Amino acid sequence: MDISTTNSPLIKEKTLAQQMNSEEPSLVKTLNLYKRIWPGKKCLFAPSGGEPAQYFIKNPVPHKHAGQWKPVFYRGDNPKYDPDSIAISRGFRTGFWNSFRFEHGDGVDMVLKNKRRVSARKSHRRKTKMRGWFGKPEKPPKKPLEDEEEVEGLVMEFKMHRPRFITRTLSFEVNGEKYRWSGTRRFLPDWAKRFKGISHDFKLVNSKSQLVATFEKDRWAIFKPSEKWPDTANKRKHYIGTLTMYSVDRVEYNTPEELVDESPSPEIMSENSGEKPKKKTKKPNKNLNPGGHHAGNLTEEAIVFTCWAAVEAEHRLRHKLEDLAEEIGESVGG
Repeated sequence: MDISTTNSPLIKEKTLAQQMNSEEPSLVKTLNLYKRIWPGKKCLFAPSGGEPAQYFIKNPVPHKHAGQWKPVFYRGDNPKYDPDSIAISRGFRTGFWNSFRFEHGDGVDMVLKNKRRVSARKSHRRKTKMRGWFGKPEKPPKKPLEDEEEVEGLVMEFKMHRPRFITRTLSFEVNGEKYRWSGTRRFLPDWAKRFKGISHDFKLVNSKSQLVATFEKDRWAIFKPSEKWPDTANKRKHYIGTLTMYSVDRVEYNTPEELVDESPSPEIMSENSGEKPKKKTKKPNKNLNPGGHHAGNLTEEAIVFTCWAAVEAEHRLRHKLEDLAEEIGESVGG
């Protein structure tokens, strides 16, 4: 049997490693990942510590339960200081960091604004009702209440998951192209590359086994203090690692006309065949707007944000058992 034609995963991994070592792909962009506020409520990607951030992440609840983990990703620097920074993605996850869901596109900014507007109206209505119970007149809101606006920007959805329960691999698909984050020993010394399970770095490959990006962690980052950059908006930053993206053939985003599916829906097919349509077990996401506009590089943004999610998930999983023991002790009164 010819070894070159074997579809063994081990042989594929060796072939990829040989390709990475022999043919160095061309570099496209390098971004450093920094942590802004402990314990990870704000993070950013910037070319260097003294330059403005190109991508910013706000994560109000970085740990605890999965339902409270709702990070928002921005294109631009810290939105507190940069008025041109807009939200372009937000993430959700399941327990034990096994699956992630992202709503991505320029329309996410309007989705979040509409959500805040609805919340403000409900809060004012609730306060007015409570004041009426005590015989007090209605009090005008501190800020004028705004109506919801139509979402014109792109809002698409993609998911990232672990194929197995205990693994570093995270797979996702964007624009019909499949990608996979996994561990790599690429940045280890030569004497340590033969040992498994000691690397903290990541590599991203596509379905053609092409190297798309790498993330090299600073192994001693946890022991280093944050650096001061007084001339920037984010004056103190803690360096985590470096994301490097390489030049590969990437699939461009399809136009709205190409996204239209002309095939009949299952309900129409069921009516024609006389069968009852199957009940939908999952509600459709009403925030999606696949025909909207998007100004940024969709693939690059997906790579950056999934990289942060992979690094964050691995960091939190290391302390998961400790958090579980603490929660169990609190629940039993220990």
